[in-house]
Amino acid sequence: MHQADLPKPLILIADDDRSLRKLLNLALIQAGYQVIQVGSGEQVIQDFQRLQPDLVLLDAMMPDLDGFECCQHLRQVFKTDVPILMVTVLDDQSSIDRAFEVGATDYITKPIHWAVLRQRVKRLLTSSLSLKKAQQLQLEYASIQAWEKLQR
Repeated sequence: MHQADLPKPLILIADDDRSLRKLLNLALIQAGYQVIQVGSGEQVIQDFQRLQPDLVLLDAMMPDLDGFECCQHLRQVFKTDVPILMVTVLDDQSSIDRAFEVGATDYITKPIHWAVLRQRVKRLLTSSLSLKKAQQLQLEYASIQAWEKLQR
């Protein structure tokens, strides 16, 4: 199967700044991804399981449910290993530490350096796909071992 045959990865963007969401949307579509935008952490929680995104971009500061709480909810309640990239204006040590403590995979600050964002997204998606493939191979290997045991 060629890479062109694979479905485009789906990225869920959550930011309360509509202008930034539009810019992120445009940049990621131009980079070859499918994108869905939401304006709050609550919307991420509501839509996450239905959408099953390959990557989530979360702003740290949003109304109703901030990015930190949303990230923690995704990790603890949904038990997801989907990469979560925090994209935020917060650049202090405690915010960065908190993001990783609640389960963020990576962190990038605003104003966004677009080339850095594209590379981080690409790296996170590649790593996630490799992990999924490794997990699938482990399952297949375990199935083969179980089948061989039954044949003895």
